[in-house]
Amino acid sequence: MTATTEGDPVADDLERLKAARSAPPAPAPTTHKVSGMTFTLLEATKDRSAGVYFIGQDREGNERAPMWLCAPLRILAETRGAKSDDWGKLLEWHDADGVAHRWAMPRVLLSADGLDVRRELMRLGLAMAPSRAARDLVSMYLQVWPVTERARCVERLGWFGGVYVLPEEAIGADHEQVVFQSAQALEPALSTLGTADGWRDTAAALSRGNSRMVFAICTALAPPLANICGEDSGGFHLRGASSSGKSTALALAASVWGSPSGYPRLWRTTSNGLEGLAALHNDGLLILDELSQVDPKDAGEAAYLLANGQGKVRATRTGAAKPSARWRLLFLSAGEESLSALMLKAGKKANAGQEIRLADIEADAGAGMGAFEVLNDQPTPAALALAIKDAAARHHGSVGVAWLHLVVARRAALADLIADGVRAFVDTHVPPGASGQVLRVARRFGLVATAGELATGYGLTGWAEGEASTAVGLCFASWLDGFGGIGNKEHRALLSQVRAFFEVHGASRFEDADAQNEQRVINRAGFYRTGSDGVRQFLVLPEVFKREVCAGHDAKAAAKVLTDAGVIQPGADGRQTRTFRLPNIPAARVYAFTAKLWEDAE
Repeated sequence: MTATTEGDPVADDLERLKAARSAPPAPAPTTHKVSGMTFTLLEATKDRSAGVYFIGQDREGNERAPMWLCAPLRILAETRGAKSDDWGKLLEWHDADGVAHRWAMPRVLLSADGLDVRRELMRLGLAMAPSRAARDLVSMYLQVWPVTERARCVERLGWFGGVYVLPEEAIGADHEQVVFQSAQALEPALSTLGTADGWRDTAAALSRGNSRMVFAICTALAPPLANICGEDSGGFHLRGASSSGKSTALALAASVWGSPSGYPRLWRTTSNGLEGLAALHNDGLLILDELSQVDPKDAGEAAYLLANGQGKVRATRTGAAKPSARWRLLFLSAGEESLSALMLKAGKKANAGQEIRLADIEADAGAGMGAFEVLNDQPTPAALALAIKDAAARHHGSVGVAWLHLVVARRAALADLIADGVRAFVDTHVPPGASGQVLRVARRFGLVATAGELATGYGLTGWAEGEASTAVGLCFASWLDGFGGIGNKEHRALLSQVRAFFEVHGASRFEDADAQNEQRVINRAGFYRTGSDGVRQFLVLPEVFKREVCAGHDAKAAAKVLTDAGVIQPGADGRQTRTFRLPNIPAARVYAFTAKLWEDAE
């Protein structure tokens, strides 16, 4: 299936734009003379090879025989950035197998001896003369050859205004050509095989009724929408035992944009490498498998890095700050353990910020078949997994391109549709009184659900209306259950820590405030009083509260949370501490803990 349909005015516009872009350009010059030197592009004859030739002069001013420099290397356009900076040249050539290559080469690479340029051209198959003189002349040819065409260059893939830039094309570039420019020709993971119709009728059809599979596809479709509605970067992690169906879900997500074997990456990489991967997948989907392979000490920082959308700030040789890499993306991860469990191996505790950036979803759908709930005419879950992977291998990438054409053509109208879809998902699936942390993650799930429903409405998935929303809702419920509820996770962690303190020490570190005789309490934490109902009230001394009871938390913030929860009884003056007359400590201010501390304990 393609993104165009007969009688669709948007489709007609796209076809006209495509025809305009494919119109033959004005004839390019084949010879250029400068300072007594001539460069020429010659076709192949029985006596010579096609390519770029240099014609010099002898001492008498006579032309020498043409010197072959390289295979045909055409300069299609001069490129420049949005601020008329980062100038470069758009090059095109064919390798020995006849495969066409294009590279938007930054002009700054020619500022020295051009070695980096020649190395990249040869790496990608351009035949070049072996002599040093010929190689130097190739660099000169690139600098002096006249070019009249212009193209706009961008430094990252994804959205550039209303244009979506892919490595080999720019969707929606109406008025001028837009190209991705980098110091090296990009070898993207994006690839196409088969048709969007074939993908819909096989891979998408086999996923129907399986919440984790449908969720994976919807996640792959969602990233281009995040820029339109202003949603932040974030990730999802499918956690489950080996052979539970996690890799099948990743294969389905990958098939939207490329080959299931080539598109996913591994978590095992350096922080610099992860930055590069994130920038490469800007406004797209980054798939990372095997979370357990990342160093447990770096796992939390990796989640922050990807979700925060900005790399490290580095210095130039002069000490000035280089522009840092930036991106907006969704990332889909899989592994046998959660982020928090992995960090515990290094003695670290995952904080709520890390856990909401990488939402943990149980891969097991609860139907006794791992990640599957419906077999869709396959005899076993294993057979279904193999059928899905086979379908994804035969049809992939085309549906992603079709989706982008539709999104680009309808970008202006989509902003309100996406916002409404996200809001509807949150209203339906988030219980009243949820914390900001829950709402933030729910919006990410809502974006994924909205993408699936839009793609279904465009005829790309073949699913019934509501299939995507239902599947994503089930996955959100799984995350919410694992997250521990609708409250703030840091608050729940604080309450758990405070309970643990009293459970470990009991009354052993507390002196009876009403005792008539002097008591010997080692390492005293405070006092206790027994009410008429027999319930003890613990009075914790301020320094013990700061250093032990709420260690690792800001003491003032912790006291406020505990007071708001009814765990600490505030004083009449509104402060979190109360004044008591205690043995040997007249008019002491202490934190008075109530029995409510244990009421909500699980």
